[in-house]
Amino acid sequence: MKKLLIRIGMVLAMLVVLNWVYATWFFEKDLRKHSDIVELSWDVIDDSCRIIYLGESSNNHYGDEETNHRKISDFTADYFPTVKMGDLTKSASHAQTYLYMLKHIPASSSVETVVVTMNMRSFGPLWIYSKLETALRKQLVLLEDHPPLVNRFLLAFKAYPIKTADEWDELVLEHWRNDTFNIPNLPWYNVADWNYAKYTYGWYDANGEKDWDVTSLACHYIKTYAYVIKDDNPRVKDFDAIVELCRQRGWNLIFNLMAENVDKANELVGNDLMLLFRLNRDFLLKRYGNLDGVTVVNNFSLVRDVNFIDQDWTTEHYYEEGRRIIADHLALALRDFYPDDYRNPDSLKMDTGHYLLSGTKTLDRQNPYSMTLVLTADSIRPDWDMVNVAFEIKQADSLDKTIFAVEKLDVQGEKSVDSYVVNEHVQKNGTWDFATFTLPIDSTFRTAQKTKMYVHNFSDSPVQIRNLDVSFRPAYLKARVKAQSYKSEDFHNGE
Repeated sequence: MKKLLIRIGMVLAMLVVLNWVYATWFFEKDLRKHSDIVELSWDVIDDSCRIIYLGESSNNHYGDEETNHRKISDFTADYFPTVKMGDLTKSASHAQTYLYMLKHIPASSSVETVVVTMNMRSFGPLWIYSKLETALRKQLVLLEDHPPLVNRFLLAFKAYPIKTADEWDELVLEHWRNDTFNIPNLPWYNVADWNYAKYTYGWYDANGEKDWDVTSLACHYIKTYAYVIKDDNPRVKDFDAIVELCRQRGWNLIFNLMAENVDKANELVGNDLMLLFRLNRDFLLKRYGNLDGVTVVNNFSLVRDVNFIDQDWTTEHYYEEGRRIIADHLALALRDFYPDDYRNPDSLKMDTGHYLLSGTKTLDRQNPYSMTLVLTADSIRPDWDMVNVAFEIKQADSLDKTIFAVEKLDVQGEKSVDSYVVNEHVQKNGTWDFATFTLPIDSTFRTAQKTKMYVHNFSDSPVQIRNLDVSFRPAYLKARVKAQSYKSEDFHNGE
């Protein structure tokens, strides 16, 4: 027995020595080769950054025609010229990746505040079971909380999910068939049924012809966003772990909830999908916005359709104006931690055809009109066919007497008013929500001598309106959905 214990002790001692040798001489090389995300953490340590921004391609993606390639984090840093700010940006990253990055920043570093990108899309099956997951998870093996030598053995034996593209797809399809909504007023039982119905009934162009490309894009919005975030969602667990880690390190934590293309989602799919948008948004705001030491920056509805680079897919890739809008909103949250360092660079300029009437106004019986955008006939360019309108709204009671109005005055002085009832799914509990409309620019709009756009409250109950956002654009080009798309005809009644 004694000899056995001695042998076991010798083996353990040898393993300790081997682990020390590996950790000292070989581990860093393997990290650079197999887990290059750790180099991002090392860079912000070396630069003595006080604020770090963790993001995926939404941070650094730009349009092909853009001359300014600066990141959201770069624009944000402009507001704090005396505070060193760095970013950890890795395409396709999500909360689990961010967690591992943060773990490898020592508590003794200069980091004080952590900004973590929060993508609504990352909570859905299409991202959780993405074909990129095998490569991403492989990068995390060497970063596990085990001795370095153990992690190297785990990597050698491929201790991470290894699946073919078809196997990842099958996991997605299982969720589309089996995850049920069970939400009052939502007519769909699961994604498969909803997707099949949208594909069958389709999207029709101005000539009454079915547009298969736009129909496919509408189906993809359903497949991307039609889910309900719950406590057992793996991304929720990752974000919870980030909260706990930042508390242990004493870091300020900001979750930066990114903007999704609510304009296009509403235009192509409508109120049912907007209901799920709001349900999931509220889950995240409630779960994390009420925690001590955690701030959630809600950018969810702030970026208009014209500022999204990818018009044939669902991404959080923004043109410069969109990136600046996100940065401007984030900087206001960071100002709470660095009030003496905040400087407004006054760099947020609206593109041609984009009007933002900021501020807050209360509409009641005596003052029923919101801030008003007034345009003349020469303000509307010939290539503009559509206009996206959005605003934030807060009301405790029914919204059925609140409308968005487009008032037109023709050359004879005759006035006509087009009115649009505020979205029925807008919150009625006294909290801020958003409304969005996509309107055609018809002949009367184009020939009007003067056009006014505003919100009108007909009820006795006060309504608050803020940030009336109007963006003109061409009718979007025919969408060419990428080959990654799943065929809608594969689904019928969840089978």
